[in-house]
Amino acid sequence: VDAQPREDVDGIRKALVRQLAQSVLWADTIRAMRAANCQLFLECGPGKVLTGLNKRIDKSATSLALSDADSLREALNTTEEE
Repeated sequence: VDAQPREDVDGIRKALVRQLAQSVLWADTIRAMRAANCQLFLECGPGKVLTGLNKRIDKSATSLALSDADSLREALNTTEEE
């Protein structure tokens, strides 16, 4: 809704309700998370759509897609090396 973090339950609920009818601000969300020093993004589930978007938004961030046990193991090995 506004790419802002939420910590309180009521704020999360209100944002989720607003999100049902508004655009997803994915690029703004990734930029806000990078500004908060998030460096690793993991996409869980089939596909790599968000991982691809993240790489276009910020090439310096690490984005990995986790679709099965093998990809999870690979991601764990990658993050241990960094």
